[in-house]
Amino acid sequence: MIRVIRAGPVDHVHIETTFSAICPVDHSIDNYILEINYKPSCRNNECVYAELNSLKEHLDRFKDRVIYHEDLINELIGELTKALSPIEITVILTSNYRGIKYIIRRSINM
Repeated sequence: MIRVIRAGPVDHVHIETTFSAICPVDHSIDNYILEINYKPSCRNNECVYAELNSLKEHLDRFKDRVIYHEDLINELIGELTKALSPIEITVILTSNYRGIKYIIRRSINM
């Protein structure tokens, strides 16, 4: 579960981290660079942000999961949207598979 914090307003949040999962085709380790960009939802000068430790713990749960890149990005953006209720959010997932750089992006505007 991705926990949230409430703090003063900012215009934009960019988070970048790494994590891994297992490739469903050959069961090799897929290493990812994850970028999350969002405009936080705010009310009464207080905005909702991802609590970074819980985000990292959540991503660590994927290390033993067998999952396609496309399913992974959709799961992540769904979980982030549910936790943060952002005004807008974009998730970018980058993988390098045998010298092929694979970048996928998913955006949602609320």
